[in-house]
Amino acid sequence: MATMEAKTRSLKGLDWVSLLMSDVKDGVGVYLSVYLLTVRHWSADEIGIVIAAPSIIGLLVQAPAGALIDRTRHKRLLLIVASLIIAVCCLAVVVNSSFYPVLFSQLGVGFTQSVYAPCVAAITLGIVGQAALSQRVGRNESFNHLGNMLAAIIAGLIGRYISYEGIFYFAIVQCLLLVVAVLVVREQDIDHDLARGATAETGQPASVAGVKELLSNRNILVFTIAIALFHFANAPMLPLLGQKLGLADQKNSSLYLSGAIIVAQGVMVFVAKYAGKASENGRKKVLLAAFVLLPVRALLFAFVDNPIALTAIQLLDGIGAGLLGVVTLLMIADLSNGTGRFNLLQGVVYSAIGLMAALSSIGAGYVVKNFGYMVGFCVLAGMGGLATVFYWLLVPETKDIELAAPAGPEVALEAQGA
Repeated sequence: MATMEAKTRSLKGLDWVSLLMSDVKDGVGVYLSVYLLTVRHWSADEIGIVIAAPSIIGLLVQAPAGALIDRTRHKRLLLIVASLIIAVCCLAVVVNSSFYPVLFSQLGVGFTQSVYAPCVAAITLGIVGQAALSQRVGRNESFNHLGNMLAAIIAGLIGRYISYEGIFYFAIVQCLLLVVAVLVVREQDIDHDLARGATAETGQPASVAGVKELLSNRNILVFTIAIALFHFANAPMLPLLGQKLGLADQKNSSLYLSGAIIVAQGVMVFVAKYAGKASENGRKKVLLAAFVLLPVRALLFAFVDNPIALTAIQLLDGIGAGLLGVVTLLMIADLSNGTGRFNLLQGVVYSAIGLMAALSSIGAGYVVKNFGYMVGFCVLAGMGGLATVFYWLLVPETKDIELAAPAGPEVALEAQGA
């Protein structure tokens, strides 16, 4: 059994992984859309396709990736390989200006980024267990948002005073530092049964629920739909904001965009820690605030044009995303507790998110191209309102929810082979 001192080292390693993972998992994320618009002079619909590409691939590989993470004992290796691939993809964007090379680089990002969130969540659960998960997830998310904030400050300064290409080289450095941070986490501190949400009676092997049983659960279904609807409304919002800022003031666009990210991420650092503690008394009402703020933010983006005001509105995103990042993972852990399918369920949920984000990014690009940014943001506000109503009416409280326990010989056989 791992000593407390050894686990402390691994938990500190998780802090650094969460801090450095920030932009790595998205391959510089929103900066890509501004770079392609203001430096490469791409059209909004081309940018929408490229931005949607990682989500499309994530849709295909997220669930299999989750199943792989449930089974593998090489979770750290997966994070290391993914980080190196992301570094190569960032380099490809800088050295190529045509559509297809950049598109293929983003398909590579989508293929590899699917392992980050479930791997870190699995390692966390495998170290601390279900009982301590709420506060530890809050801590992970706080460090992740702090990393996003620091990365945005550095990227904004690089984009303004050096070059936009420099932001991509900065992301490559982050990838290499993340590899070092992953190695700080000790393999022997990870309980791989705990890491997949499996439980065992005394003297019995951990049992694993059937995939059909898991996916036919009504509570899991409505929760997945609600989260997917949220991301349908949310996914294109920051890229569209970046484009709106870029058209308003191209020279200072990287600073404004970084300011918007910094405002949001700075708030998330504190909100995520609060969300972890507040969720110990129930998940649903905590997450409701994130849903309510989504359409409000979209409407403000639609009717406000001042770059400083647009930057300040991102305060609402900080509150909403800070809650969402923590509580979504906790609700997935609740719904999969005892099934041995924690990471598979993460993969299913993130696949649904990927589908809706891809459709939304492509659709928003065409709406903006033909009707303008105001209409685009209003459409996203309407979808955010629909997501809020659906969530409140149909998604149950998941803390201490009782799920059907896996039973029967077919489950025992699957437990041996999974």
